[in-house]
Amino acid sequence: MDLKEGWEKKALIGLGAVVVIIILYSYFAPYTGTPDNITQPQVTSTGSVTPVTFVSPSNNNSTNSSLNGNFTITAAQAQQIATNANPGYTISSTNQANIAVNGTQYSAWILSLSNGTASKTVYVNAANGNILTV
Repeated sequence: MDLKEGWEKKALIGLGAVVVIIILYSYFAPYTGTPDNITQPQVTSTGSVTPVTFVSPSNNNSTNSSLNGNFTITAAQAQQIATNANPGYTISSTNQANIAVNGTQYSAWILSLSNGTASKTVYVNAANGNILTV
C-alpha cells in the first residue's frame, strides 16, 4: 500500500485542529445557570463558657482611702480574690498603693502570698477587683 507524501501533514493538521477546538471549548464555553453542588459553609460551635461567681463589692468610699481615692473594694475582698485565684497560698501581708502597669496607673491592693515553700505577690485592682499582671 503506497500512500502519498502529503497525508501525514493533513492528519497532523486535522489532529491539531481537534486539540485546539477541545482546548478552546474547555476554557471559553458559555456556562449558564448555577452549579448543582453548592456546599454551605459549616459553622462549628466553640466551647461552652463557664461563668465565675464574684460578689460585687459595695461602694463604701468612707472607710477606704488611697492616694487618688479609687479604692472601691475592701482589703478583705482583695484577700478573698487573691486566695481564690491562688489555692493553697496564705496571705502574709496586705498593703494598698498606686502602681504603674504598662504605663497605666492603677490603685491596687498588694498582697504577699506564701505556701510554706514558695511566695509571690499578687496585685488586685482596687477599682474593679481584677488581678493585675505585672
